[in-house]
Amino acid sequence: MYLKRLEIANFRNYSSQVIEPDNFFNVFSGSNAQGKTNLLESIFLSCTGKSFRTQREAEIISWQKDFSYINSLFETDSRQVEVRVELLPGKKKIGVNGVLTRGYPLGWPGVVLFKPEDLVLVKGSPFERRRFLDLEFGPFLPQYNHLLGQYNRVLFQRNNLLRDIKEKKSKSDSLQVWNDQLCRYGARLLSLRIKIFKDLSPLIRNIHHDLTGKQEDLDIRYLSSLKLNMPSSEDDLYGQFQKGLREVEEEEIKRSQTLIGPHRDDFALYINDKDARTYGSQGQQRTIVLTLKISQILHWHKEIGEYPILLLDDVLFELDEGRRRALLNRVRGFVQTFVTSTGEHKITVKDNFAVKKFFIRSGRVADTKEE
Repeated sequence: MYLKRLEIANFRNYSSQVIEPDNFFNVFSGSNAQGKTNLLESIFLSCTGKSFRTQREAEIISWQKDFSYINSLFETDSRQVEVRVELLPGKKKIGVNGVLTRGYPLGWPGVVLFKPEDLVLVKGSPFERRRFLDLEFGPFLPQYNHLLGQYNRVLFQRNNLLRDIKEKKSKSDSLQVWNDQLCRYGARLLSLRIKIFKDLSPLIRNIHHDLTGKQEDLDIRYLSSLKLNMPSSEDDLYGQFQKGLREVEEEEIKRSQTLIGPHRDDFALYINDKDARTYGSQGQQRTIVLTLKISQILHWHKEIGEYPILLLDDVLFELDEGRRRALLNRVRGFVQTFVTSTGEHKITVKDNFAVKKFFIRSGRVADTKEE
């Protein structure tokens, strides 16, 4: 999938701008606070229907303007996708090929974003890693989003009941109905997550081995809050979940919250058998995130048959030269890539790797040149 044309109006500090990027490698360069990341945000919003910087989309509309829009044209060898996003205070309209739509169907243009804050995937809380798993890999599996929604609905109701039991408003034997539903949805969800890890583990290991010049082995391990006997069937997972709930019921009532289940799970990343969260250097942690992002690209291509667009926001030049070169070799020739740069780093891409550079100043493209 390639972005062929981007038109924005009243988008943050851009009053009006049209860009026609190269199919493969594009650099938005300029000083800080000129609007480089705003362009990445507009591409991301066109691909996903949402911003990666704010949930209050009215903030995107330029100061003293009452609307903003993005028109994007995407192409593959077999199809075109025209996306129009219109933003008004408190309202958003998205049209795909002239048809109003909602949500983020997998038929949309794919996009993978890597920004400095993504280091939380290694250093941050389990919530961040679960969110990454649920948003980036779960949707490719049938029923995953439905099961996650049902599980969270039951979890909310069960936590309310635990509070009522603690306050003597309900009896503890009323938990069983919610236990059955929680375990049923939870076992199915956990079974799908185990499948994701089974598919991703060798892919992630191979990518990281390549990025580090075969110096580091990366292992990803699912950490369940249940005491699992692996491998386990869905029925086994259901039984283990039920058993676990019985064992912690008293503590759950005391704390008014469900203490075990997929909502409490995590995954860990190990470099050469050492926990990267504790022992990994900044450079190693950044390379792990890059590995996860490349795995997203390859997984998208495997499932959809198209490569997504890659957005690198102020991260490419934080990699050492060897790892930067390994990344560029991975995406060269088939993944359209957009990079932001302050211009302090000279981009030298050898081996006939075409680069299109856009110099950004005060919310407009001041200069464009090919290298």
